[in-house]
Amino acid sequence: MYRRSVFISALRSALILVSILVGTPLRAQQAATIDLVAETQRLMQETAADLAGFPRLLMKRTDVAPVIDGQLGDAVWQDAPAIGALTQVDPIEGAAPTEKTVVRLLYDRDHIYVAIRCFDSEPDLIIATQMVRDANLDPDDRVEMVFDTFLDRRNAFFFQINAVGAKGDALIENSGNFNKQWDGLWHGKAARDDKGWTAEIALPFQTISFDPKNTTWGFNFERFIRRKNEKCQWSSPTRNTGLFQIGEAGLLEAIQDIEQGLGLEFRPFLSLTYRSDQINDRDSLEFDPGADIFYKITPELTAAFTVNTDFAEAEVDERRVNLGRVPLFFPEKRDFFLQDAGIFAFGGIRSDPLPFFSRRIGRGRRGMPVDIIAGAKLTGRVRDLNIGLLDVQLAAQDDIEATNVAVGRLSLNVLEESTVGIIATTGNPRGNDENHLIGADFSFRNSSFLGDQVVTANAWVQKTFSEELSGDDYAYGLRFALPNDIWNFSAGASEVRANYNPALGFTRRFGRSIREYFFRARYRLRPQGRIRTLDFGISGFLITDLDHKLETGTLTFRFLELETNAEDRVELRYQVRGEYLESPFEISRGVVIPRGHYGFSRFELEFSSSPARPISIATEISIGGFYDGTRLDIGLELEWRASKHFFMSLEYEQNQIKLPQGDFTTRIFRARFNYYFTPDVSWTNFIQYDNVSDLAGINSRLRWIIEPGRELFAVVNQGFIVDHGLESASTEISLKIGWNFRF
Repeated sequence: MYRRSVFISALRSALILVSILVGTPLRAQQAATIDLVAETQRLMQETAADLAGFPRLLMKRTDVAPVIDGQLGDAVWQDAPAIGALTQVDPIEGAAPTEKTVVRLLYDRDHIYVAIRCFDSEPDLIIATQMVRDANLDPDDRVEMVFDTFLDRRNAFFFQINAVGAKGDALIENSGNFNKQWDGLWHGKAARDDKGWTAEIALPFQTISFDPKNTTWGFNFERFIRRKNEKCQWSSPTRNTGLFQIGEAGLLEAIQDIEQGLGLEFRPFLSLTYRSDQINDRDSLEFDPGADIFYKITPELTAAFTVNTDFAEAEVDERRVNLGRVPLFFPEKRDFFLQDAGIFAFGGIRSDPLPFFSRRIGRGRRGMPVDIIAGAKLTGRVRDLNIGLLDVQLAAQDDIEATNVAVGRLSLNVLEESTVGIIATTGNPRGNDENHLIGADFSFRNSSFLGDQVVTANAWVQKTFSEELSGDDYAYGLRFALPNDIWNFSAGASEVRANYNPALGFTRRFGRSIREYFFRARYRLRPQGRIRTLDFGISGFLITDLDHKLETGTLTFRFLELETNAEDRVELRYQVRGEYLESPFEISRGVVIPRGHYGFSRFELEFSSSPARPISIATEISIGGFYDGTRLDIGLELEWRASKHFFMSLEYEQNQIKLPQGDFTTRIFRARFNYYFTPDVSWTNFIQYDNVSDLAGINSRLRWIIEPGRELFAVVNQGFIVDHGLESASTEISLKIGWNFRF
C-alpha cells in the first residue's frame, strides 16, 4: 500500500500546491508582482512581433447590451466594428466569396457579442435542416468561429450556428483535436429574410476561461454556403491552415476590464429512475439528488466537484460486432469527464496505448455502471503551464472494494505551438490490485513550415507499476506528420511491452510485447469543373513481436478517392493483409480458426451522396479473402432531412463469413427518428439490433433546454430479446432536471 499512498499523496499535494500558488497570490499579490508585470510586458512585446501580419480588429466596449433575437435591429450594432472581408477557401482558394458576409463584434463587462449578416442572392435556396443542439450541421448553411482566449496559439473555444438557430460548440485542443462533446452555456438566435440570414450570439465570460492580463485574443471565422459547397474564411484562408489551426487565427484587440463574478457555478440535479429486469424478475426505483460545482480560482483555472454523479442523459453507444482479436474502442460521452478533456491528452495518441481513458471510471469489468460517490477536478492554465488533476471515489462493486482513482497531467507550452509534459495515474477501477503509471511526452507543431505547410511530431514514453507484475512494463513511441492539402504524409512507430498495464488507460494487446509501425501517404489533384478533388494514396500498418515476427500487417492502396463540387464521394481501395495466429481464435460461437499464418486480400468500394440534399445515401461493399475463407461486407445508410423539424436515418451492416470451420453472418440494424420542436426542445429516438447478442434496444430521449444551463430530460431505455418474437428484457425510465446557478 506504500506506493499507492505515495502516488495519492503526491497528486493531492499537487492539487493543494497549485491552489495555493495560483489561487491566493493572484487575488492578493499586490506587493510581489513587479517582476511578473515586467516579464508579462516583455512576453507581450515578443508575442506582438510574432503576430505581425495577421488580420486584426480593434474591439469596442458597449454600455447597452443587444437583445439576442437574431434580428440585428439594435442601434448598438450600427457603429460596432466589423472584421474585414472573407476570402474563399473552397472551391477556389484565394477567390472572392460569391456572397457577402458582415461580422461585427462588441463586448461589455460580462459578455462578448457577435452579429452576423449572411447576404444571399437566392435566399429561397438557403439550406437549414437541423434544429437540435449539437447536431451535425454539415448539411446546412452555417457560420463557425473560434476564440483563442489565452492567445497561446494552440487551444480555442469553438461555436457554430446555422440559419435556423441550431447551435453547436466544442473545444479545439492542441490545434486539431475537436472535442464536440463539450457544452458551454451561451445564447444564440438566427433569422431568415429576403436578403439572406442573420445571427446574433452572446458568449458569457463565465462560460469561457481566459487570461485577464491578455487584452488580445485570437479569433477566426468561417462561413459555409451549403448548396455551393463554398467555404470562406477570415484569417489565413488557405486549405493548409483551416479554422482549427489556431496559430493562424486573426486578433481581437483591446479587450479589457471584463469579469466573471465570483466564478462560482452550482449545478444541482434531481434524478428519478425506475428499472425493471424482466429476465431476473427484479424491479427498483431510485431517487438520486446530486450536484456539480465549478469554481474559477482564477479566470484561467477551474476547480470542479461532483457528488453522487448521474449520467442518465448520456447517449447510448452504437452497437458494433467485433470480428478481430483486440477489444473495440468507444469514445467518452459524459459531461463531467469531457470538460477540459484536452488537457489530459497525451502524446498525440488517439486510442492505443492511452495512459488515461476516462471511460474506465464508473464502468465495471463487464461494462456495468459503478456509482461515482464523489469527484474533484482542477483544470486550466497558468501562463504557459497547462494543469489537469482529477480524483474520483468509486463505490464498491461485486468483489471489488470501494476505490479511489486519480490522474495528474502537466504540460508546458514551448516554442510557438509545441508542448512538453508529464502524466501520472493511480488506482485500479476493475480490481483490488494496486496500479500506477507515469509518462512523459513532447508534441511539436509548426504551421509555417516551408512557408505555408504544417508539420507535426510526437514522442512519448510510459511506464506502469502493477502488483504481481514487474519488468517489461513500459511503452514508447514516435510519430511524424505533414498534414497538408496537396501532400499528406504521416509515419510512426511504437513499442508496447507485455506487462504494460494502464488500469486507468486503454491498450488492446495486454500480455504481449509488440512493435507497431504505420505510414500513410496521399497526393491530391484539384481539377477544374465538377470534380473538386482526386486523391491517390497508400498506407500500411504492421505489428510484430520483439523478434520482428509478423502478427498483423496490412497494405492499403487507395486507387481513387473522388469528390465532386456537390460533395458526392466515391472511393476504391485494395488491401493486402497478413495474420499470424499463435493460438486458435474463436471468431464466432463454435467457429475456431486454427493457429498458423494467413494471407488474404480485399477490394473495397465506397460511395456517399452529398448531405446537402434532403435525401442522402451511403454504401460500402468489401469483398475478398478472410483467413482461409471469404468475407463479404455490405453497409447501407439512408438519411432523410424532411424539414428543419424531422430527421430520419436507417443503417444496415452485414458481414457474411465463409470458413472451412463454419459459416456465419452478422447483422446490425440502426434507426434514428428525431423530431425537433424548436432549437431548445427535441425528441430523439435511437433503435438498434444485432443478431450476435440477439438483442434489440430503444433509446428515447426528450430534452427541454428551458434556458442555457437549465434542462429537463426524460429518457426511456427498453431492451428486447429477439428470438421468435420480441420479448421484453429490461426497462429503464429516467427523469432528470438540472438547474445552473452562477455567482
